Amino acid sequence: MTDFAAVVRFVHLTAAVLLAGSFGFVLLVARPAFLVAKDSSHSNYRTFVQLQFTIARCCLAVILLSAFAVLWIQSVYISDGSAESAASFAALISLTTETQYGRVWLTRMSVALLLAVLLFSQSRDKNLSASFSAIVAGAVLSGGLLAALAFAGHASATEGWAFVLQVSIDAIHLLATGLWLGGLIPLVLLLRQCRSDADAESHACAKLATQRFSAVALLSMTLLAASGFYNGWNLIGGFAPLLGTAYGHLLLLKLALLLPLLTVGAINLWRLKPMILEMPSLQTADMTTALRLLTRNAIMETAVGVAILLIVGYLGVTPPARHVQPDWPLSFRWEWSLLDEMPKARAASNRTLVWAAVASVALGAALLRRRRTVAAWIAVGASSYAIYTIGTVVSIDAYPATYKRPLVAYQAISVANGSALYQDSGCVACHGPNGFGDGPSGADLRPAPADLTAPHANAHTAGDLYWWLSYGVDPTSAMPGFGASLSEEERWDLINFLRALSSGERARNLAPVIGNEPWLAAPDFTYRTNSGETKTLKDHRGNKIVLLVLLNVEDTEARLQQISVALPQLKAAGIEVIVVPNLIDYLFVADKLPGSIVNEGVREIAETYILFARSFSDENLPTTTPHVEFLIDKQGYIRARWLPAEGNAWRDFAGLLSQVALLQKEKPRAPAPDEHVH
Repeated sequence: MTDFAAVVRFVHLTAAVLLAGSFGFVLLVARPAFLVAKDSSHSNYRTFVQLQFTIARCCLAVILLSAFAVLWIQSVYISDGSAESAASFAALISLTTETQYGRVWLTRMSVALLLAVLLFSQSRDKNLSASFSAIVAGAVLSGGLLAALAFAGHASATEGWAFVLQVSIDAIHLLATGLWLGGLIPLVLLLRQCRSDADAESHACAKLATQRFSAVALLSMTLLAASGFYNGWNLIGGFAPLLGTAYGHLLLLKLALLLPLLTVGAINLWRLKPMILEMPSLQTADMTTALRLLTRNAIMETAVGVAILLIVGYLGVTPPARHVQPDWPLSFRWEWSLLDEMPKARAASNRTLVWAAVASVALGAALLRRRRTVAAWIAVGASSYAIYTIGTVVSIDAYPATYKRPLVAYQAISVANGSALYQDSGCVACHGPNGFGDGPSGADLRPAPADLTAPHANAHTAGDLYWWLSYGVDPTSAMPGFGASLSEEERWDLINFLRALSSGERARNLAPVIGNEPWLAAPDFTYRTNSGETKTLKDHRGNKIVLLVLLNVEDTEARLQQISVALPQLKAAGIEVIVVPNLIDYLFVADKLPGSIVNEGVREIAETYILFARSFSDENLPTTTPHVEFLIDKQGYIRARWLPAEGNAWRDFAGLLSQVALLQKEKPRAPAPDEHVH
């Protein structure tokens, strides 16, 4: 069914493109060329226009037939999959009246019927002014029929201003395709007609048509490149989905076909077009040869363009790469952060810049025609060596799951579950209770167990960790795979814990003053307060700065009293106070600070945020929940931390309020943290 759907969409799109292109060509290219060539009333113009009307009638018939086939296919997709139920009258009525796709289909068919009335009302004995009016109307209707496809494609799968932007750009992409690709066949017909007549007026018409179509094609290709880049980024979202999904592979094939297409277009633009424009019309034989070459190249462009439309047909029935788990096809990937971490990488980067400069100079010399061949080879060699040099230091091992998207969000409950799995699955035996790789069973292992808190741990993608947890690291490592003993959700819980564990080591640098750059994402959590409200940490994003307070047994009463006194001042400063009590003290604090005391979600919040409470005085994880307070900005990042054991910075809240004032003035420096680790 997928292949059939793709072919039907291809046929429908090709007919729509040719229909719009035929009208656009006559309006923007053929009629002006005939007018300037003093042939606007000649039978050649009449013959050409009537031929375009014939092509338009055939295209419209194909569009109508394929539109009903596409509607039936769509009905099959949204029904139970059986052709009988999809073809029922009730199913089709429901599809066309209750879905966006159906409403777009009805609108387009209404436009097609108007176009049918227009086309079949024209007869061969109509005067040329009436035909021109029909061409203008046909161009508007056929353009609308083509552009409306954007409302039923992948670009329409959003809402609000994003919907307007994506659909508008996709419509521009479709119209540009119609003007360029849809105009190639009319151009071939016009050039053949002019070559057949071989008189001065025909040659003049061919020159002008070539010049005008070249301008239209150049504008169309510019719009296609710009809109195609936006559409590709919007539907793919990165390099990994481009190489690791079926949608990305189709797009790469489409781009590969564009190369010969651009080559032929460049030959037409820079070689054949000047030859035709500069040639005196009396040189009939030379003009005929040039027109023959241009016609041949236009046919080649058309053939490649039709192949691209076939790929577009398959793209229309393939889920966008952004929404599909990528399967990385290479055994390596590029980790550019290594350039900032390794002296060797920085040295290689400097050498790369030198060789890139050499390549640029050689390329400039080649363009200036100074020893072009030698300079070109130097440019190729220098650029290749530069790529090789930088590639060898930033390439690291990769796996099919390297860019796999996490199944479980980076939230406190997942981190807490992962912490329990870390203990129960035997990870402690090798990696140690704090993740330093110093477990009792790992002392004799070679290679030694990894330090899970080291900076390099966060350099690996979540997909790398998923692969190692599922299948083991490599044959030389003692690290086993847990794919058979842990469910996929449990493995993602464990990965979320490992991410938090590694971040917790770096969090030892947190201080009671905010850092310059936000980096530590605050894991989201759901909590219920003693006033009966259920909220999430994410609810406060973009609205309030959060003071998250984890209490211990010793400091509970004194700190609650201080917060109670300062609470009006804190709320006036735009701070949401969330107090997580020690479970032992919960009954004591249950009726204090209404709306601020957490009574559900305490365990997972405490077990997660304790990972970010390490101090320099003790590198090990706290064995009990310490008194620690976190300042979380409106974007969702932990920006500052106060441990009473390290001083009195926030005890009277003056220091805290000064930091809040800085955060309130600060413009967002980073996008809101993603819900998943990467």
